[in-house]
Amino acid sequence: MAVPALAAGPSLVDGVSGVPIDWADWVGKRGPAAVLMWASWAPRAESVIDSHDEIADACREAGLELIVLDVQESIEDGKAALGPKGVPWFHDRHGALLKQYRVIRVPSLVIVSAEGEPLVRMDPTAAAVRSWRSR
Repeated sequence: MAVPALAAGPSLVDGVSGVPIDWADWVGKRGPAAVLMWASWAPRAESVIDSHDEIADACREAGLELIVLDVQESIEDGKAALGPKGVPWFHDRHGALLKQYRVIRVPSLVIVSAEGEPLVRMDPTAAAVRSWRSR
């Protein structure tokens, strides 16, 4: 799945520290990675984020780092929803990665290569990660 590169790269911010994130650099150092496309307004948002630890464990077993990407909402809404959960997350206000990876349903889990290419899109569950890993 070839993905068109964004000219300046997506405008991402670390939701915990507020520091701008260079996506290509981040995923290049940690990839492949699992990106949980998430928003507090989405159906199932709460149940998916409540299972974060289980999904993260399945990702670690598969050799992936999991990052939550809060999309298409204000950073304040992201902080209110994710801050108390203590999960690592990035904020993508305008959904640039959501669009780049052609994700149409939130929440979704996207496995990306170290080059930032989407490898697979799946349901955001530990079972889906384990099923993908066993293939």
